[in-house]
Amino acid sequence: MATKTTLIRGFKSKAERIALDYRQKLGVHACAPLCAFKVAKYLSIPVYNATEFITDEFELQKLEGKVCEEYGWSALTMLTKAGNRIIIHNNFHTAARQQSNIMHEIAHIICEHEIKARPEGIVLPLGMRDFDRNQEDEAIYLGATMQLSRPCLLWAKKTKMTNAEIARHYNASMEMVNFRISSTGVNKQFQKAV
Repeated sequence: MATKTTLIRGFKSKAERIALDYRQKLGVHACAPLCAFKVAKYLSIPVYNATEFITDEFELQKLEGKVCEEYGWSALTMLTKAGNRIIIHNNFHTAARQQSNIMHEIAHIICEHEIKARPEGIVLPLGMRDFDRNQEDEAIYLGATMQLSRPCLLWAKKTKMTNAEIARHYNASMEMVNFRISSTGVNKQFQKAV
């Protein structure tokens, strides 16, 4: 999760509107979980498991985290030769982490972030790409907001869910729940209302 952000003024409010908009488009209640796989399908973005492309045993062990815990590869968006976007994700991650990974990539697409071309002749490992801090901060925040929008968090707090129960209900990690609660100020808002 981002600690110091480069988000422009108004982006957080925009992210909340986008999260609500996609719930409406998919016929999902404003306080209900939003599945990243369903959002991708709605947007006609194919989602592939990394294991569909990686067959080398050592690379699979790295992907699974058995060889090198710091490998940390989660997901990426690629352009096909036909110019279509696809998402490839680490299917060894937990279901909650996969939701977060895919929602993050969907956020890049919704924000219309450009996929930078790799320099000619340089082969980077799967998952490596140019890093743009502003784009990453937007994707982190929007992806997290789509997974756990403010209305979701307010509803969960009103029903007296613990953070662990919120995580289970929304198929999110505890880290994601804590990030969203702290970045939205929902606890403070809820305490004032009670």
